[in-house]
Amino acid sequence: MNKRLLVLFACGILLVEGSIVAQTQEEQRIKRAARGKEFVSQEELVSFKNDVPYAQAIEALSALSKKYLKKPIVDPAPLTTKINVEIQSMYWRDAFELILRTNNLWYSDHPDYLQVVPVGALPTIPGAAPGVAVARVDSGQIIARTREVTISAVFVSIDQSKLRESGLSFSIFRGRDLNLGVEFRGADRVSSNIFTAVTSPTSKRLAVTVDAALRIFESEQLGEVIARPQTTVRSGSTGRVQIGTDFSVKERDFAGNVIDRFYSAGTILEVTPTVYAYGNTQLIDLMYKATRSSVTPGTVSTLIDKTENESKLLLLDGEETYVAGLSLNEENTTREGIPLLKDLPWWFFGLRYLFGYDKVNVSKRELLILLRAELVPTIDERVEQLTKNRDVMQEKLKENREDMEKRTRKQ
Repeated sequence: MNKRLLVLFACGILLVEGSIVAQTQEEQRIKRAARGKEFVSQEELVSFKNDVPYAQAIEALSALSKKYLKKPIVDPAPLTTKINVEIQSMYWRDAFELILRTNNLWYSDHPDYLQVVPVGALPTIPGAAPGVAVARVDSGQIIARTREVTISAVFVSIDQSKLRESGLSFSIFRGRDLNLGVEFRGADRVSSNIFTAVTSPTSKRLAVTVDAALRIFESEQLGEVIARPQTTVRSGSTGRVQIGTDFSVKERDFAGNVIDRFYSAGTILEVTPTVYAYGNTQLIDLMYKATRSSVTPGTVSTLIDKTENESKLLLLDGEETYVAGLSLNEENTTREGIPLLKDLPWWFFGLRYLFGYDKVNVSKRELLILLRAELVPTIDERVEQLTKNRDVMQEKLKENREDMEKRTRKQ
């Protein structure tokens, strides 16, 4: 009976040690992932016995730090004792931190080197873990200084087939200011009413504003404005606009259960603006991803026709730009032939096949996205403007009060 208890006790100790080791390895993996290095090579793994001198271990780790971080490890007052910890196949930086933590030390990361310092020399705050340095920052000040950008977009769907049939072509150009313009080209003699609505051209070229071009497209049924979304995004964050639907596909998870996984389809625009200061000029580094997709359900699988455009632009405050080239082919089947006879049922002597046929019309539609980036006033500017508005309101109330008192005295 006693032997069984001893065996069970030993197994319990092994399980606890295994869980602790697994937890420590998981914590180390999370730390490496936070540094952007989730996987390590065999050359970056180290092993030390617990009786290895501290100075010898730091010297070996300093060589690895020079190789991979380009920073040596500097210890002004190295210990003369052992490292007092067993290390087996551990990432060298995790081993370095473990040795320091075991000996009540830590390090400060400088641009050119890593310096070992006592834990008491590091700035800490109440509640912080031992050996962890916490920087004192004002989060409110950081958030207040972060600029916000308003992204205004116009989604225009243009029917290329009708545009070619009308004998017109257009191009987008940038005017003298930060706004865009549209130039139409046609034949030598243009008799279409779309030009008389704006101006009477004397040549086959016509330059108009974007708003006028959109009215031209809609009036002549050459295209349509799908939406005019507007979103405000903080610098460094991502904003997303979707015009379409989400569809589900039956899939199996790792346990073999059937689940519905949803995918986005339609017109999707993702923008990530980042504001930089170049002297007195504010620059907007705009990273965008425009996707246009359509879903075709099939008997075996679901087909997704996708057109994607991803790039980065550098814009000024209030500058406009555009994204083009997102095109899709739409097929429409219509019944053509002799009226009435072409619509007879198939079982009526097959006459519908003699007097009619199915016509497939393929129309190419191109999506044009117009973008405009504007900086939102800072918190200080908004507070100043709000104070001015309050002062103006107080002055008007005071004037009205004085006017009422004067009228009361006269009566």
